[in-house]
Amino acid sequence: MPKREDKSQIEKFRDAARELKTDQSDAAFEAVAQKIAHAPKLTQEQIRELVRRKRGESER
Repeated sequence: MPKREDKSQIEKFRDAARELKTDQSDAAFEAVAQKIAHAPKLTQEQIRELVRRKRGESER
C-alpha cells in the first residue's frame, strides 16, 4: 500500500470518508448535492448572525 503522501487528493479524501464511516453511495451524494443546490442564498448579515450563533453554541 502506498504511503499517504504518495496518494492523490481524491484517494486521501476517500480514505478520510471511510475512516469517518460516511455514506459513500451515489444516492447519498445526490441528496447532499440537491440540498446544496436548492439552499437559499444568505445575505452577509445572515452569515454574520449564523457565525455568531455557532460561536455561542461552541462556547457552552
